[in-house]
Amino acid sequence: MSTPVRLTPIDISNKRFRRALRGYRPSEVDEFLAEVVADYEAVVLENAQLREQLAQARQELERYRAIEETMKEALVLAQRTADELRASAHREAETIRAQAELQVRQQIEQYQKAIEDLRLARQRFAIELRTTLRGMLEFVDQYLSPPPPETEAPHEAVQNLSEPPPLEDTHVDPST
Repeated sequence: MSTPVRLTPIDISNKRFRRALRGYRPSEVDEFLAEVVADYEAVVLENAQLREQLAQARQELERYRAIEETMKEALVLAQRTADELRASAHREAETIRAQAELQVRQQIEQYQKAIEDLRLARQRFAIELRTTLRGMLEFVDQYLSPPPPETEAPHEAVQNLSEPPPLEDTHVDPST
C-alpha cells in the first residue's frame, strides 16, 4: 500500500493562486496561508515528537517485555530449583531415615545376640556349678558318712569260700 503524498509547510507556503475577477483578496489569502503554514508546521513538529515518543515508548515496552520474560524464566528456574532442592532434601531425609533404621535393627540384633550369649553362658555356668556342687556334696557325704562295716579282705573271702565254715558247738542248755 503506497502512502499518500502529504503536504509540507513549504508546499503550502509556495502555493500560488490565479487571480480571478471577484476573487478573494490576495493579502487575506496570504495572511491565512501564513497562519495555516505556522499551524501546520506546529502539527508536523508535534507529530514528529509524538512519533519519537511512540518509538521510545515501544522500545521501553520491548525492554519491559524482555525484563518480564527474563523474570518469568528466573521465576520458573527458581521454582524448578526449589522443587529439585525439596526432592533432594526428601531423598536425603529418606536415606538418613533408612540408614538410621538399619543401624537400629543391627544394634537390636547385636543386643539380642548378646542377650542370647549371656543366657547360654548363664545356663552353662549353672550346669557347671550344679555339677561341681554335686561333686562336692558327694565328697562331703563320703567324708562325713561312717565307714562301712569291716568286711573281710578279698583274699580272705576267697579262702573262706573254698573252706567250709567251722562248726560251732551247739550246746544246748538243759535249763532252757
